[in-house]
Amino acid sequence: MSIDSLAADGAPRYQQLSAVLAREIRDGRHPVGSLLPPEPQLCERFGVSRHTLREAVRKLCEQGLVTRHQGIGTRVQAARAAAPQRYLASLGSLQELMQYTQQTRLKRLSHRTLQADAALARQLRCEPGQAWLEIEACRYPADGEQPLVHMHIYVLPEAAGMLADLDDGNAWVFGLLEKHGGERIVEAQQVVGAVAMPAASARVLGVKPRTPGLLVRRYYMGRDSRLLSVSLNLYPAERFELATHWRLESEATPP
Repeated sequence: MSIDSLAADGAPRYQQLSAVLAREIRDGRHPVGSLLPPEPQLCERFGVSRHTLREAVRKLCEQGLVTRHQGIGTRVQAARAAAPQRYLASLGSLQELMQYTQQTRLKRLSHRTLQADAALARQLRCEPGQAWLEIEACRYPADGEQPLVHMHIYVLPEAAGMLADLDDGNAWVFGLLEKHGGERIVEAQQVVGAVAMPAASARVLGVKPRTPGLLVRRYYMGRDSRLLSVSLNLYPAERFELATHWRLESEATPP
């Protein structure tokens, strides 16, 4: 069976495949506690690439239907999707952070140029009076209408040309910053903390003010640790999870 035989609804192939697998899980073909067939078997059965299959499984993970286990496989965790769904971002490298942004879509709400006052300069780790382009935006799941995060993105004024690309639907802020700012991002730092949701962000996100939220500050540096951009991201507690993985590398053999 190939997913090409499914009704053509315009959805990406990975979404069609995830819908088929979700239905099979719901119908008991893959019982709770069992492992899904290996990747090569599923790719051959549905006539899809490994990338398409992994995107489909990622969507099943987001729905709480399956969990992936390194060296074991993909285990069925539930027969029906959990509600409400929570977006899980697993970030262990700059590449994974960039992939996360490309798996979502961004809507620009407003922009303005400003000079950082003392309070903002502390947030951005810059000198008071430094000029920034501030972009207010929301980021959404690729196939969802509920915003994941309310964002304030600060970029150097020379990267202002990225606004037109954002409005054309390009959600890859990293790539746009490098394209229009002329400098490559070589390092990112992330600071995560709990916060009571400010009223302005609560209004944008459709939650109650002062409810629990997650404030994620990300700092992007170029060569010689030059600060290129900062994003202040406010996530409702029930819509987002951030997973980070650490691994102990083998110690070098002493001489």
